[in-house]
Amino acid sequence: MSSVTWKLLNNPITRALASPLSVDDYLSQFNPLWSVGEVRGRIERVERETADAVTLHISPNSHWAGHVAGQHLVLGVEIEGVRHSRCFSISSAPGDTGITVTVKRNGDGLVSNYLVDRAQVGEVLFLSQARGEFLLPDGNAPLLMISGGSGITPLMAMLRELVHQGREADVVFLHYSNSYADTIFHGELRALADRFDWLNLKLVISNGAAVEGDHQGLFSAEQLLELVPDVAERVALLCGPPPLMDRVNDAFIAQGRDKPAQEQFQVRLTAAAGEGRVSFSRSGLEAAGDAAPNLLELAEQQGLNPPHGCRMGICQGCKCRITQGQVRDLRNGEVRDVQDEEIQLCVHTAAGAVSVEL
Repeated sequence: MSSVTWKLLNNPITRALASPLSVDDYLSQFNPLWSVGEVRGRIERVERETADAVTLHISPNSHWAGHVAGQHLVLGVEIEGVRHSRCFSISSAPGDTGITVTVKRNGDGLVSNYLVDRAQVGEVLFLSQARGEFLLPDGNAPLLMISGGSGITPLMAMLRELVHQGREADVVFLHYSNSYADTIFHGELRALADRFDWLNLKLVISNGAAVEGDHQGLFSAEQLLELVPDVAERVALLCGPPPLMDRVNDAFIAQGRDKPAQEQFQVRLTAAAGEGRVSFSRSGLEAAGDAAPNLLELAEQQGLNPPHGCRMGICQGCKCRITQGQVRDLRNGEVRDVQDEEIQLCVHTAAGAVSVEL
């Protein structure tokens, strides 16, 4: 459709005529990718990476504004008629056709497990624009990329971008996984290391015997200095499970260095019961602050449907205005007074009387 057509569809008169449905509801009857303003993408191919991980090759609609290597998006999928959203890193380079998202099974994770087990070619996904400041550094400084498990995905996007740019950036790529069978992008990593002299690949596995040239064990400060003697001269980038990231950060701090630039989607929340009464000013509802683990779930218990995305403090999708009150940040336990401020409902609970604009 032309830009003029989109403008005609996205005006108050058209929206009023479409009510109680939306314009998008009608457009989707002709083409599920059509939308007035929402980014949507069709799965073109599902590529099995490991027994527990897949790469989804996605063609986004014209609303997609592109991405920078290292960024993530919020991906929404309809499961049994309900849309669920989670954050995933983009694993493709910006110059690739379409985008790819690589997903690993995550315990009881509803969205991740659905995508690994049931995602189908032709299925339409709901996407945010690309987000995040975990980016490939400019310039030619030597790099150290440290990843573990599915944390390899944003770093793989950066590595692919270096290849696209033809940059010989002097990269040490240090990746930790449970086993070779569990290593996402294993074949591609080997091929790139064989092809490019500027890429020094160091695989470390925790289970089974390592092949010649690889390593075993868990990350330690001593191992880091052994595998990367010039670590102090490199710009470090880090993404992986929290235990690995903690050990890496501690090692850098012990060496008197700043923590590496990093991306983390598993936010650690404190277990703190809410207090006081929470009023939802627009709907006239009230609830006890200790009736749910956070303000998002408390609102949902009252039958409200506030916007949300990842549900773990990453995507900013559940931001809502607090008229006034006292809240506790579940990421650090901090209690503070807020007034006319937007906060993330999923990572806050009431620490006193709170009025929420819902």
